[in-house]
Amino acid sequence: MTRGLSRRQLVAALGVTSTATVAGCLDALSGDESPEADSNGDSDSNGTGDGGNGDDTSTDSWPAIDHGELLSDFESADEWVAVTGETETVSDAPTGSQALAVESDGDQAAMRIEFPRGIDLDGWDTSLAIRADAVDQVHLEFMAPSRGDHLTSIRHVPDDYEGWLRLDFGYIQKHGEPDLSDVRRLNVVAVGPEDGTRLVADDLRKTEAADNGKAILSFYDGHASHYEHALDRLDEHDWAGAVPVDPDQIGSGGRMDLVQLDELHERGWDICGYPSVSTPLPEMPEDRQRQVVANVRDTLADLGFEDGSRHFYTPADRMDDSLQTVLREEVESAVLASGSPTGAPPTNTHMLSQIWGPDLHGGVRRAINLCDQYNQLVVLRIPRIVELEDDEEASGNSMSLEDFEELLDHIEHRGLDVVTPSDVVDGTMAGGDESDAESGDQQGIILDAGEHHSFGGIESNTTDTFALEEGIVTADVSHDGDTDLTIELVPAGDTNGDDRVIPTTNTATRSGESIITVEEGTYRLEVDADGAWSLDLDQPEVHSDDLTALPADVSGSGSSYVGPFDTDGNVSLDVTHEGDDLFMVGGYGADGRSEQLIHQHGAFDSSRSYSAGGAVWLNVEADGDWTIALSDS
Repeated sequence: MTRGLSRRQLVAALGVTSTATVAGCLDALSGDESPEADSNGDSDSNGTGDGGNGDDTSTDSWPAIDHGELLSDFESADEWVAVTGETETVSDAPTGSQALAVESDGDQAAMRIEFPRGIDLDGWDTSLAIRADAVDQVHLEFMAPSRGDHLTSIRHVPDDYEGWLRLDFGYIQKHGEPDLSDVRRLNVVAVGPEDGTRLVADDLRKTEAADNGKAILSFYDGHASHYEHALDRLDEHDWAGAVPVDPDQIGSGGRMDLVQLDELHERGWDICGYPSVSTPLPEMPEDRQRQVVANVRDTLADLGFEDGSRHFYTPADRMDDSLQTVLREEVESAVLASGSPTGAPPTNTHMLSQIWGPDLHGGVRRAINLCDQYNQLVVLRIPRIVELEDDEEASGNSMSLEDFEELLDHIEHRGLDVVTPSDVVDGTMAGGDESDAESGDQQGIILDAGEHHSFGGIESNTTDTFALEEGIVTADVSHDGDTDLTIELVPAGDTNGDDRVIPTTNTATRSGESIITVEEGTYRLEVDADGAWSLDLDQPEVHSDDLTALPADVSGSGSSYVGPFDTDGNVSLDVTHEGDDLFMVGGYGADGRSEQLIHQHGAFDSSRSYSAGGAVWLNVEADGDWTIALSDS
């Protein structure tokens, strides 16, 4: 019997985000040349930009669409420059007279388009029609405005798929501080077989994004543990989930019975189709595929689950082009593992991208954070939930209750709207109680405890590598020398990002504290010192009870950090400093965002505005007394 992907396969699907550096290397591969065409981002479309509520069925040119705004129709091949391999025009195009292929004889083929004047993708999602001739993954990288500040999306192409399809791109990696209002380049990278890669592209568009980040929780197989552990916990938040089930297996093998599913349905949950098949669907003829899809849909509808019956979860996450056609004709959405969040609302609701929910520290928390920041949709697969004793670990196809509760806390903290597949296709993704979101109140665990490392020495050196979780890092440093101490945090291995100077002190013999934000990954320290030094790095747990409400007054002498503060949008800072040397104040958020607020020498007495939101800290570098008064702006 063929079932869904194993945990290993799904984690691997999410884990390819570490290969996003492929796209990030395009600058080094391509040099600084720009195409002769002046691609300024002006739209050639008269679309309304309303974003739509799912697949555009008003055109015969699918997977091209006619809403949103056109970024490239690929009619002018000069707009695109091959980076790896070669490009050629292709007459087989869903719209217009041609599409554009990029091909190489290796496992990567890449091309880019430049926007010298910049284009505005802030508040927009991006999608692309592709024909996957020899492609396993499609990476889309957004240089905003340069390689140091960019976002990456990765979509997996099903192994069985050979025709045209449309991909919605949600962000799975963030580098630096991208400014989506000023995107200067898009890199399209196809990753394929070692003996050759070929991708055909057409109809690159932007569509309006949702007003808030979204999440779908998919409770696979409708286990009794989902009823026991998830129903009431979601109900506390006024959330509803999706339950993919095989109608023939309801009530068997530890699954919920019909009475329990009825209760979920009455609380707004979607009971969706997820058939058991002995032969993989892509290996069936199209008429048999249609019979399977229609049968599970009609059976669920007859059981009273009309809303959920419109949604299909693909067995073993396998799909070919004929199954995609069947699904578009028989149901209103389909879900399979594909490695990234997706735009909200998506332009192709029949290939919704899903990731493995238990992998909290392997990418799920990051995906939730990015969906919060950029108002996109993440679909999370939740397996059987188990209660564990101390030191026990969940098996490969289960999720511990502790991890499940952590997941819900993180979704709540980031303020995502938990929606159902029906919300997606019906255009009802507005979410729950807006008054809670507007209040700025945060509940539960905001950041989980991460790593702790201690270092020390008597001179300059480079440390061994060590791991850090995504989030904040506090530094407690001391130095006994005749010159300033400099410590750089340097990404190692596959970890992306730039070197970061850990704020220490500006005198030769001193101790101090500081705080920075980091991406999850492996790092090392490069230390420049002429005397004994020590450094403790800590990633503490942060709970809502730890937050200080505004207004608040803080003060100190020398370098330190203060917080966390509970903020709701812009914050006004009234700041004084009585020292003679460098004075710097930076803001750091639990969501990973940072902003330099003050960089001055000598005495200071003025105000600053900080675009905050959520839990934030202030890092202060000073050689004298200082005060900061924080208030809502």
